Amino acid sequence: MGTADRDAHEIHGKVIYFGPTGAGKSANLSFIQRKLKREHRGELKKQTARDGTTTYDVLPVSLGSVRGYKTSILISTVPGAPQAAAVRRELLKDVDGIVFVADLRPERHDATLAAASELRRLLGLQGRKIEDVPVVLQFNRRDQVDENAVERLHRKLGINGPCFEAVASEGTGVLQTLTTLSKLVLTELRKAVDEAAAKSTPAKERPAAATLATSMPALAARPKPKQAGLEKGFSIESAGPVDGGGSEICIPVRLVDEASGRRVEIAVRIAIDPL
Repeated sequence: MGTADRDAHEIHGKVIYFGPTGAGKSANLSFIQRKLKREHRGELKKQTARDGTTTYDVLPVSLGSVRGYKTSILISTVPGAPQAAAVRRELLKDVDGIVFVADLRPERHDATLAAASELRRLLGLQGRKIEDVPVVLQFNRRDQVDENAVERLHRKLGINGPCFEAVASEGTGVLQTLTTLSKLVLTELRKAVDEAAAKSTPAKERPAAATLATSMPALAARPKPKQAGLEKGFSIESAGPVDGGGSEICIPVRLVDEASGRRVEIAVRIAIDPL
C-alpha cells in the first residue's frame, strides 16, 4: 500500500496501468509527461526488471500538498509479453490504484479479456479482490471501432468503476482517467494515514475537537457542538466532478472533521502545459 512519513509529512502512492500488449499504456504515460508542468512531473524512464531484460515505463507525479502532506504517486506500466508474468505480479504488489487499459479493437478483445483475468488472479495471490482496489477503466483506440464497441467489451470484462473512452495517442481521455484515479487513491491514502495516526496517538494527546474547529475556515455553516470531544480524524469525500480542462487539472475534495462535523472543501490542482 502507499507509504506515509508522518515526520516528513509525505505520502507516496503507487499506481499501475495494466492491460494487454499494444493497448496504449505507454501512450498514456507519454502524454501525461508532456502535459504536466515541470513542478508536477518527474522524468519518464524505462525501468529494467529484476530479470535483466524486461522493461516498463515509470513516471513520478506530484499532487502537491494536501492537509500539510506532500503527496505524490509513482505511475508504472506493466509489460504485456507472456514471459513477463512474474514482472507483472511484482509490480502489482501493494498497488494503490489501477488503470485498466482495454483495447477496443475486435481482434484484441481476447487479449484484453485475458489481461483482465490475469489481473484478478494476480491480485488474488496477494489476498485482494479487484473490487477492493480503486480501478478506472479506459477503453482505448475509440477512433478505430464502431459506436457499440465500448458497451460490448465492457459487458464482457465485468469490471466496475469509472470508465473513459480514449484515444491515448492523441491524449483524448488520458488526463480525465488519471485525475479520477488520483482522487480515488488520495481518498484511500488519507484514510489510511488518519487510521494509523489514531492508533499510534494516545487519547490524552489528541487535540480537542473545539480547538481543531477554531483553526479551520468556516466554509460550511455547522453549529458548534456544545461539548468538545476527542478528535476522531477526518474523512474525505468527493466535492464535485474532476475538471481536466484549461491549464490545470482540479480534483475537488471535501474534508469532514468527524468530531465536530465541520466541512472544508479544498482542490488539488495540477498545472499542465498548453498544446
